[in-house]
Amino acid sequence: MQIIIREMQPGEEREVKKLFTRSLGIIDRFVFQTAFDEARKSAGKQCGGTLVAESDGKIVGTVSMRIKVLKGKRTGFIDALVSDKELRGRSIGRSLVDGSILWLEEHGCEVIYATADRYNSPSWNMFIHRGFHLYELPAQLRDYGLYFLRLWAVEFHFVGFGTFFLRRDKEKTKNFETREAWHLLAALLGVSTAWWIQILRGQGSLMLIPMVFMAVAISLLAHELSQRLVASRLGLETTFKAWGSGILFSWLLALLGITFIAYGSTYVKQLDWWYDPKKDKTGIIFAVGPVTSLLLGFAFKGISIIMVNNLLAVVATVGYATNLIIVILNLIPVQSAGGFVWDGKKIFRWSKTVWIMLVIATLILIILDLLL
Repeated sequence: MQIIIREMQPGEEREVKKLFTRSLGIIDRFVFQTAFDEARKSAGKQCGGTLVAESDGKIVGTVSMRIKVLKGKRTGFIDALVSDKELRGRSIGRSLVDGSILWLEEHGCEVIYATADRYNSPSWNMFIHRGFHLYELPAQLRDYGLYFLRLWAVEFHFVGFGTFFLRRDKEKTKNFETREAWHLLAALLGVSTAWWIQILRGQGSLMLIPMVFMAVAISLLAHELSQRLVASRLGLETTFKAWGSGILFSWLLALLGITFIAYGSTYVKQLDWWYDPKKDKTGIIFAVGPVTSLLLGFAFKGISIIMVNNLLAVVATVGYATNLIIVILNLIPVQSAGGFVWDGKKIFRWSKTVWIMLVIATLILIILDLLL
């Protein structure tokens, strides 16, 4: 299969949109279309462009690039990388990434960014093997300060829960990943802060602050460590990574009185790991988290019913709500490269029976809450 990588020509936008329609899900289509439109606008200002992959006269892939000046550096962004759904595995994506890197470097970019979901193994590995490395929030704060929010805005990272920034420097630099303990602490404080905002809005007792933190810690650590334990039994080493975008978004919603919990996930530690949703040994890892959270949800609900002390009843209710939200978000059967990446799709692919049983158990928990 001969692939030609070239710049998109005027009038080919419709063919690219057809490629999106046949190759992407609804959520991805919206996110990628937005990035594609932004790249087209940037192209009109001589600071962006789109490459297409052509085979036998047909567009079978595309990638968009944008250039921004951040902190005095010409910075490139690789977005909307799509290969034809029927032709994946034939080096279309790799050829487009190579072409986009070359295009951005020829246009004077010293730094190049991309985003990827760690469980989207083909995309993740493709960038890692081309000099990209994980670019975490501490490094973003070191390089940009509060200006890192501009970086997030450029990449629509505020809605990119489950995706990580990847960075490629023209000159090789040492990369240090933040220790897992800091990620866990960030997640615990992030979710607790969302609840604390709600408490302060409702003029609740300040004594609830440490008590709520304990309920959150029990809920999150039990969920994540149960996944680690199962993975370890299967011979896989894991690590936890917090999602800065999800935590920040939960704070913004908390200010509006809305509770939303998106804090991070447990990942296989090996960077070059290939995720296969059809393998039994990976499916059970994602299922055990919701099982643990369901058990805690029932326990906290029982405590909230029998507690005479109002403060303890409130804390138990927070624990119940935290675990219920975690379960619901982890059972939504959606996994898209543009964000909103939950374990539900992975569980559903592994075992529809297990997924259905978990959904039924969740409904029972909700009904009990309504009746009692």
